[in-house]
Amino acid sequence: MKIYKNRTKKNEILTVQEWFKSCPPTNPIKQWTDKRSAKEMAKFWTDIQKQNDFLMYLKNVNKELVFNYAIPEISTKFDNHKSPRKTDLCIFAQNKNNKVLISIEGKSDEHFGENYVDKEWILSVNAKIKKKESKKLDRIIELYKRFDSNPGFIKLRYQLAYWLAGSIDEAIRNDIDTVFLIVQNFHSDITNKKKVKVNKDDLDNFVNFITNSSYKEIEKNEIIGPIKNHYTKKINLYIGIYQTYIA
Repeated sequence: MKIYKNRTKKNEILTVQEWFKSCPPTNPIKQWTDKRSAKEMAKFWTDIQKQNDFLMYLKNVNKELVFNYAIPEISTKFDNHKSPRKTDLCIFAQNKNNKVLISIEGKSDEHFGENYVDKEWILSVNAKIKKKESKKLDRIIELYKRFDSNPGFIKLRYQLAYWLAGSIDEAIRNDIDTVFLIVQNFHSDITNKKKVKVNKDDLDNFVNFITNSSYKEIEKNEIIGPIKNHYTKKINLYIGIYQTYIA
């Protein structure tokens, strides 16, 4: 599978060094180190054998799936405001004649964003008070409406909420009918087990919310779905955890 720098598909990424040059993390000094997800994602996805291992994991659900190409750090808009969210890696694939989007978030023990929606909401109100041009509150209110103004929304990790929104809207724009949201965990001897437990609870809460309690939790190397409801805008959604150990 070819990995490209951006949507133009002109510049191919073949090595870890090219990945860093083309798609560096926000904080390279802190994030671009061994056993942290940013660098481990680059090491994993520039390895053909590891790509194939991941494809076999997905084929447990979708046996005809083939990878076409991938783009790291790709923006996936879900509203008309500035600063669209970025996904660690999006793979554009297909199943026979149907297009498939695989949206991947890499984690070692980093949380799904700094805050839950309720805290982000408060911060956005404060930002609006200080600067009336701020659109963060508008974004959160629009997301709240998108999720039926369900009170449970404010207890979600903010990153998980807009990861789903961005992936679904990316699929709709590209006539894609199936989306995989995959958390790719890289665990090692430096992984913080308490943080991992928080991530597990946050993801389970998210799964429980968007499936209307059809699914309560998700385990490592498992894929649940299809989920197809108004939250997914009738897109077939699968959610999975792919976990590897870094020695």
